[in-house]
Amino acid sequence: MKFMNKIGIVVPFYNKWQLTHQCLMSLHKHIPPDNVEIILINDASTDQEIAGGVHFWQKKVQNHKIRYKKNEDNLGFGGSMNLGAKIAMKYDADILVFLSNDVSVYGDFTKELLSTFVENGENILIGGEVINYPAGWNEIEIGGKKSFVVYPNGWFISCKSEVWERLGGFDPRYGKYDYEDVDLGTTAIQEGCSIIALNSQLIEHRHQGSSIEALKVDRMAHTKKNREVYLAKWADKFSEILERLEDVRSGA
Repeated sequence: MKFMNKIGIVVPFYNKWQLTHQCLMSLHKHIPPDNVEIILINDASTDQEIAGGVHFWQKKVQNHKIRYKKNEDNLGFGGSMNLGAKIAMKYDADILVFLSNDVSVYGDFTKELLSTFVENGENILIGGEVINYPAGWNEIEIGGKKSFVVYPNGWFISCKSEVWERLGGFDPRYGKYDYEDVDLGTTAIQEGCSIIALNSQLIEHRHQGSSIEALKVDRMAHTKKNREVYLAKWADKFSEILERLEDVRSGA
């Protein structure tokens, strides 16, 4: 199996520039720049320091190629990731990595990533962490029987560009956050993709993200609403999905 091996790493952020700076610093230190581009998506931040910070990374560091886009309106997690993927693919990335800006990198995880594709083929969705147990978000009930769907936690997701296009990216019906990663996992199962956990010791999610800071809403109410959206979307397909789930879980 041959790959171009051009990797596009999409990193969205809203304010809290120091988080993004630390993420970029860890990528700069540990990820070789050959065939790797970073796509920064500024999700309509208001902090004034960001322009100078982006200029530093684009013009002063000159290590990885960094492409930068500032949204006119706040698109949220899914919208910003979708935009970043479109930019990455425009510049011929054939492997996409969706990375939260509160992730720290401690080594060259791209080697593990490429090995995962070689071992499992191209028709896979990779999560830095795969939720392969009932975790609330992913629990469903069909005919009085409780079960759950497998999904990659949204802080690190990777796949081939062709797979991303087939899955359709993050579904905009969920708005700016919550359930888009669960939904993506369900779409992957329906499309016959295996969901694989990278389980790398070289990446760490520090749970300090800033995307939701832009929204002045009741988080729990929004989450409950999106759960209803998710259940309504997939209600007539859960039986089919559950039939495939055992194979997917064994691959996760």
